[in-house]
Amino acid sequence: MSIEMRALSKTFNKKERALSDVTLSLRKGEVVGLVGPNGAGKTTLMKIIAGIIVKYDGELTFSEQGRSVGSLIEKPKFFPNKSGRYNIHYFRSLFGGDDERFDEIIQSLGMDSYLKKKVKNYSLGMKQRLGIALALISNPDYLVLDEPTNGMDPDGIRNILGYLKKLAKERGIGILISSHILEDIENVSDRVYVIKEGRLINEYARDRHQGEVLELTFSQADLHQAVHVLAGYEGVTRSGMVLSVPFDGDMKQVLKHLGQNDLFPVDVKRKKDTLEDFYFQNMESEAK
Repeated sequence: MSIEMRALSKTFNKKERALSDVTLSLRKGEVVGLVGPNGAGKTTLMKIIAGIIVKYDGELTFSEQGRSVGSLIEKPKFFPNKSGRYNIHYFRSLFGGDDERFDEIIQSLGMDSYLKKKVKNYSLGMKQRLGIALALISNPDYLVLDEPTNGMDPDGIRNILGYLKKLAKERGIGILISSHILEDIENVSDRVYVIKEGRLINEYARDRHQGEVLELTFSQADLHQAVHVLAGYEGVTRSGMVLSVPFDGDMKQVLKHLGQNDLFPVDVKRKKDTLEDFYFQNMESEAK
């Protein structure tokens, strides 16, 4: 069961293109990350999935009936002069939810100590927790969370991300999450989409990219041929004169393949592949 997005495009004011032919999927039971610079289209995409934006081009389909989406996008909307407990009970009365579910959410998000306080006196991190609670209160099939850990300390971030992973794996909720903290997204996500200027430019999957990478520097004369020879290796990226090649621990095979084609890199580095490396390599490649 999943949400499928095919060729989604969105233009504001008939000329400002926020999304362009975006195709991706979100399956129940997985956490999918969405990363990109400010203005890349992350929030617009999330608003379409959450049903906040209803006019767009392309297709958004759910593979099962009776699906529901909970969301935390931009600044959560509350009754500021009421307590957190009042806000949760009010929205629960609108969208449903039971007492057992309510208690589990509050405890898991660490909100017990300040639910009686007025929301206007909450810190940003407290408001984010309340926003996540409201997104969960109706027991949705999918969650769309736009930078949910804003304003939280490291312990808070760790606890929230751990809870989201638990929701995905144990309750089967499909979660789409964005953040500018790449390490956090890498730790919580099964897959990560990189978006820039409204276009998806690449996908980072933990099962494909967690491991080691060979950074091979070539001379200008050999670079073009090296790109062609290494095209058969999945996940190869380029940054200037450097080609990064994911490998399974046996770099001799890669170097032997190059040697058979009379290609000899001027420098070879072995390093662990990370989302941060993958992200900036793709940003640099797009800028060329």
